[in-house]
Amino acid sequence: MKNKMRKSIGVISFIAILGTLLSISGIARQAEDPGVLLRAAIEKEEVDGDLQGAIELYKQIVAKHGDNRPIAAKALVRLGGCYEKLGQSQAELAQKAFQRVVDSYPDQTEAVKAAKEKLAAFLKSRASAEKGGKDYRIVKIHTDSRPGWLSPDGTKLALLDLEKDVLWLRDLGSGKETALLPKAEMATDCFWSPDGRQIVYFTGTSSCFRMVSVEGGQPKTLLDIEPEMKKTGRYPWPTGWTSDSQKLIVQVSTFKTCEGVSALPVAGGPLEELYRFPDPPKAKERSEQLTLSPDGRFFAYQSKQNGNIDVYVMSVRGGAPVRITDDPADDTSPAWSYDGHWLAFRSTRTPDSGTWVIRITSDGRPSGQPIHATQGGDGGTWTKDGRIAYSTQTNMVHIFIAGTDGSQETRLTKLNNLNVLPRWSPDGKTVAFISRYGENREAVCTVPVNGGDEKLLAHGNYHAWSPDGKMIAFTNERNRPGRPLLKATISLIAAEGGEARQIMSYDGAVNYVDWSPDGRHLVFSYSRDALALDPVKDGKNIIPDSREKGEDVFIIPATGGTPKKVGPASESQGSWHSPRWSPDGKKIAFRLFGKEGAKEAGNLPRGLYTVDVEGGTPKFVTGENPRYWFCWSRDSKNIIYTQEPGDGSLYSVSADGGKPEKLNILGKSPDISPDGKKIAFYRIAKQPFEFWLVENFLPAVTAKKQPPKNE
Repeated sequence: MKNKMRKSIGVISFIAILGTLLSISGIARQAEDPGVLLRAAIEKEEVDGDLQGAIELYKQIVAKHGDNRPIAAKALVRLGGCYEKLGQSQAELAQKAFQRVVDSYPDQTEAVKAAKEKLAAFLKSRASAEKGGKDYRIVKIHTDSRPGWLSPDGTKLALLDLEKDVLWLRDLGSGKETALLPKAEMATDCFWSPDGRQIVYFTGTSSCFRMVSVEGGQPKTLLDIEPEMKKTGRYPWPTGWTSDSQKLIVQVSTFKTCEGVSALPVAGGPLEELYRFPDPPKAKERSEQLTLSPDGRFFAYQSKQNGNIDVYVMSVRGGAPVRITDDPADDTSPAWSYDGHWLAFRSTRTPDSGTWVIRITSDGRPSGQPIHATQGGDGGTWTKDGRIAYSTQTNMVHIFIAGTDGSQETRLTKLNNLNVLPRWSPDGKTVAFISRYGENREAVCTVPVNGGDEKLLAHGNYHAWSPDGKMIAFTNERNRPGRPLLKATISLIAAEGGEARQIMSYDGAVNYVDWSPDGRHLVFSYSRDALALDPVKDGKNIIPDSREKGEDVFIIPATGGTPKKVGPASESQGSWHSPRWSPDGKKIAFRLFGKEGAKEAGNLPRGLYTVDVEGGTPKFVTGENPRYWFCWSRDSKNIIYTQEPGDGSLYSVSADGGKPEKLNILGKSPDISPDGKKIAFYRIAKQPFEFWLVENFLPAVTAKKQPPKNE
């Protein structure tokens, strides 16, 4: 009896211990659950008021559960909020947390919206504090489908109607518009004189500078570039004016050199050289571009003489330049304020490039730290009263599908502004594509054809489905910031997501990849040319049988191995690019480029070709300037492509050659659905220009209106 009792007690004790262990295990698992951690962190922040404890929990969530994108994005927003509550001393950490949401989690729309609102508030409050307490203001002054340039007094916009070749002048107060040119004429870019009485524009037909009065009338040709270009390859480009509005400042360059800066009298006369670069090829290599200060004493210019592009100032007499900005980001396009006390420049210090300003002393040196004036825009221009004008336009590039006759067009993508290169899944239910976001990041994404959420699979580029639809092959990112060396890689990832597996890695660049219909091989184009552009190059690990210059097509087993070159290619021929396997598996189509823009490559005209998979002589299909990305019809009889230049229409041509047939679809990078009834493609949807004025971003003591010194 006692033994039975002991056994019973032992069993009960074991069950109790086991229950306790299971309970502890469950609690441990629960404690590791990111959702539970997030709720605990929020409670610690809002109920307990323990900001430091909450910060540690939010950090833990992001570090351990970054792949749980909704939770991680929310944790980062809350993390930034905690730093914000700690006051001004932690403001920089708060902004970094919010910026990380925008950069790393673009698919989490609610979190990104909240983070952007916080970042905008930081910009406004910081501007107000830096500018003596005055209200920092951003005012939208106009919205238009036409690009435009604001007058120096901020009251008028010069607007270019690029479709009808008309230059308009719009009075912002009354809204009245007048045509400035007596007849239609192609024009690109406008340059207001400082007195606001003249506009110089660059023509696209005869390649010359012309000037027209804001009162209208017959335009005057200032400089005809075309004869000089044909004879010597030299071309000038405006970078500003002298403050008396009597001379246009131009920089003279060739395709390989920056020669110097000259003044062009608008009353008539030849170019007057102001400065000649001591090393013109080096100046071109450094992207140096000079603009004259209002008092004529200094040049401000951009240069990458110390690595990334920064702003410098030097005397017009020459001598050692003074470095004005020193930041890991690129600072470009310096522009003098009308009083000569400030320089505005475009900077990539934030993902949406904006305008920053910095004070310049009378001896051409920086004074104080740069001030963030605008978020977004392509750099600003000054008004005479010390405001900054700029414009924004977001060209949305989205993936569409339509019937082969152009009917029932549907847009698939919604999240990011740039979505390209669609590829149908073999079952026809999903489209994979490349999306670009944040700091120019690239990712392979998928979206259901019948609607649904877009899914990020992996950071990378050019991609292709396996024939069974289970895997996607892709290359590495081409634009990733901080990349130490260009790599030609191919990786595979499950179509449902997971860990990617690399099957190939060489120095150089892979520019396209496609999967063979039998699933056994991958075809791609490879170039070593890119190594010459890389900041750190060794080129030791290159594909055997590849050329030092040019691009070739290779095949590699889908399991990895040594690539094998397809088709004949020698140093005398151009680049074989963007291969695409025919659905019947017998041929590969690709483009042939001439060397350095030549119309022919070796003894072959550039254009679209096919070649047998087993090798042989390439067969010419068409030379009608097919764009890089194209596809085969499902019966392997035709090739569909976008013709350039052109209106963006798709064309179909027989794989045996012949006259292309225009389709009723506007788009690029076509891909036919597995049933052959639909086409996926991408297209640019241009948005209106928005014109803005920014006020009260300068310190209060210098924000007063000051006329130019020489006016």
